[in-house]
Order: sequence, then C-alpha cells, then structure tokens
Amino acid sequence: MKNMLKIACALLLLSTYNCAPSKGKKDTTNINNSAVIAKNENTTDMQEKGFKKGTILVTKSKDCPYILNVEEYKDNLDPININEFFKTEVPEQVWIKFASLRMPSRCNDARPVSILEIHKRKE
Repeated sequence: MKNMLKIACALLLLSTYNCAPSKGKKDTTNINNSAVIAKNENTTDMQEKGFKKGTILVTKSKDCPYILNVEEYKDNLDPININEFFKTEVPEQVWIKFASLRMPSRCNDARPVSILEIHKRKE
C-alpha cells in the first residue's frame, strides 16, 4: 500500500513538472507572425473586425475641417475627434470604427460622429 502511494505521488509530481511551461526560452514565432498578419490584413479581415471603408476629405471650413465618407452610408460624416488620432497629416483612405453622436451639427453638410478606432488604408 505504501509503495502504491509513493508511486502515485511520484507520477503526480512528474506530470505537473511536464505540464509547467519551460522558462528562458521565448516563443518568437507568434511575435513574427503577428507582424506579418498586421501588414497583410485585407478587406474581408477588416470588415469582419467591424471596420468600415472610408475616405476623408479636407475642407476649407473652420467649423468642419474634415468630411468623412463611408461606402455604406449616403450621408457625410463629421469626425469631431480626428485630431486625437492624427497630429500632422490626415490620410485620405482609412478603415474606421465610429459612433454617431447626439449633438448639434457643426457643419451643414455632415452629421457628427466620434471615431472609436481608425487605421490607414492602402488601397
């Protein structure tokens, strides 16, 4: 009986030792693959993630400096917080996630939206 208990304890210790992750050796394959995946995201990947294909137009209006056109919508959008995402140059083609706002419009031609997430589009 004591021998069976010793064997069971030894097997338990051995199995937990084998299940523990190894130390010192880093798995770099995930890091390299994630960089490649980020570069190769295509239209279906971005749409599955909830992004919309958009185009940003620069206007001369002080109240409404940028107009956002999204393919799925017929109306123009006013991205009120675009300067939080792009400090210098605003790209023309973007992938965007946004939320409609309940506030008075700053522009006559566009309704206000808040950008949740935005990425440059290379198409």
